[in-house]
Amino acid sequence: MSWRNNLERVPGIAPKTLDLGRTATALVIVDMQYLDAHRDYGLGKSLQKTHPRLWRYYFDRIERVVVPNAKRLLHAFRRGRMRVIHLTLGPELQDGADFVGPDAAFLRQMRPSSSPGFFHKETFEHRILPDLAPVDGELVVTKTSRSAFTSTALERTLLNLRVRTVIVVGVATSACVDLTARDAVDRGFGAVIVEDATADLDEVLHEAALRQFVFRWGRVWTCEETLRALRRRGEPAGASRGGDGTR
Repeated sequence: MSWRNNLERVPGIAPKTLDLGRTATALVIVDMQYLDAHRDYGLGKSLQKTHPRLWRYYFDRIERVVVPNAKRLLHAFRRGRMRVIHLTLGPELQDGADFVGPDAAFLRQMRPSSSPGFFHKETFEHRILPDLAPVDGELVVTKTSRSAFTSTALERTLLNLRVRTVIVVGVATSACVDLTARDAVDRGFGAVIVEDATADLDEVLHEAALRQFVFRWGRVWTCEETLRALRRRGEPAGASRGGDGTR
């Protein structure tokens, strides 16, 4: 069963309009780092040992679905001279003292016993994957929480840039992607999660997050729907409930 099935049975309470103007829209790429988006490092190395089936599913999806579609969106934003913001997860300090909460405990478990670091900002694992690496003129915001709004000045940055809508891609769907997108809406921004440019540890978690998000918070579009909407500055057919308008 698709997560989209029977959405009409519940009332849609997500905002009904989006501003997709060229200067009002930003692509937000969440945590596409060696740490948690490459099968051979950090989370990948840990999952391969403890949950090999999840490891295979998650990283196959990242490599075959998430990275190619995120690249398509990234190239479209760069061609259109639109804003791109990269988010990374991890502490600034080597000992991780500035990093607290559930993700800190999780990263601590993944750290090799021989490593003096904590996957902090200067480590290899903290780097963004080469296919999605930032270029000059693109912001990189380091967060120490799942929602970028909790531990960074992202809200002020978006307001300064006059961004009204964020298009969110990356990992993981039910964690940093979802929480960042929800917090954006809760602060008055519009938000779209791109379903085939995101991934979670299993399909159930991924689809549950998307269903909840489209019901309460914003839009969930495919990569193709997102590109079409940006070209038309309007809503692509079938992307959400009937009657939603986009300005």
